[in-house]
Amino acid sequence: MELNMRYEKDIVFDISNTIIEKIDTCIKLASPNEASGFILGNIQEINNIKGDFSYNYYSVSFHCIKSSIGSTVSFLLDNDQKILELSDHLMKNENLKLIAILHSHPSGTTPSSTDKLNMKYYHNSGLKKFTHLIWIIVDSQNKEMKGFIYLSNKLTQIKLIVSSSENLI
Repeated sequence: MELNMRYEKDIVFDISNTIIEKIDTCIKLASPNEASGFILGNIQEINNIKGDFSYNYYSVSFHCIKSSIGSTVSFLLDNDQKILELSDHLMKNENLKLIAILHSHPSGTTPSSTDKLNMKYYHNSGLKKFTHLIWIIVDSQNKEMKGFIYLSNKLTQIKLIVSSSENLI
């Protein structure tokens, strides 16, 4: 965990081995540039007996997205409308929610200043689909992953769990 980074233990992102394999392939195809993609799935809200809530994100599918930027230090499309159209198309075809945007870094999993600006921008865009979006960063070299969410206008790290089975909640 990065120094001074908030950590939210009540938000857990479950990612399957099958999706990990697809992410690895996406990173190889994009190399030496940053890879990016959308993870679709479901979110489950859990109310425990103390009245506290936790949120579990279950990944179901991954879609590698070719960046229009093609950069070793930047990712995604530089066209907001294209991001909306693509995510809407995938969500409609699969009847799932966009739960994460993933991208790789050549080294490390710490969000860059550009990453932080993009996360804040989409969080504050007013579009509901981006409000509780998880941002996953993968180290291209060692495949380490970290997940982040924007909460209360602050970047917060969340817990990632790799599972051996597919989750279809």
